[in-house]
Amino acid sequence: MKQLILALAMSAGLVAVAGGSAAAAAAPAPTPSWGVVDMDRVSGEYKGMQVLNQQFQEFQKQQEGQVQRHQKNRLLLDDEQREYLDLCAPTAAPTAERDKRLADLEKLSDERSRRLLDLGQKKDRTPDEEQEYQKLDRVYRQRTDEGNALQGDAQKAVLAKYEEFSRIITDSVNTAVKAVAQEKKLPIVVRKEIVLYGGLDISEEVIAKLNAAPLPAIAMQSGPVPKLVETSGPPERPAGKPK
Repeated sequence: MKQLILALAMSAGLVAVAGGSAAAAAAPAPTPSWGVVDMDRVSGEYKGMQVLNQQFQEFQKQQEGQVQRHQKNRLLLDDEQREYLDLCAPTAAPTAERDKRLADLEKLSDERSRRLLDLGQKKDRTPDEEQEYQKLDRVYRQRTDEGNALQGDAQKAVLAKYEEFSRIITDSVNTAVKAVAQEKKLPIVVRKEIVLYGGLDISEEVIAKLNAAPLPAIAMQSGPVPKLVETSGPPERPAGKPK
């Protein structure tokens, strides 16, 4: 499972230039005249990182679960599939009746899958069996195409959310670094990992500013939904076959 990490968001290296006037730049430079930030420490102590990581992982898990549910129930018809997804929605109340209906729909799809396999392996299908086989096969193919499209959409949604969160992390850290650098009149701040010697470590001050600042509101939409292809109705069963 992909996880947001501060090191990735800052992989290009951190350089913050503190603002100031030309007169200030001409004034005697403090000692040291540049700062360093321990990004490993910031990543471990920035409380917002845990919040963002959990939100991202929940979003990713939701997308993966939706794709898996659709793939698992490939032989549900349109109304059945919509009902199943509605019952699996985060807003659906977890009741015994809901769980039973989900189990019934999953069982129905499994039965149709086994029936499709049995008919596909049968060489001397009767006309009724051939008709049933063609309907089941059409539903399976349609659902497979929908599942492939849904998987692609879900991957794009996860990547977009990952980039959004990484951008939030980058902007938040750069804002905090710049603020501390201006307070301490440091014209340059670099990552501590690339420094062998020297520099004023401002990691603690940066972490304090990060933890004091509220995280921006993030829309955690449910993500893409399957684009169902209408079927011609429930698959017929041969005479005498229990419904």
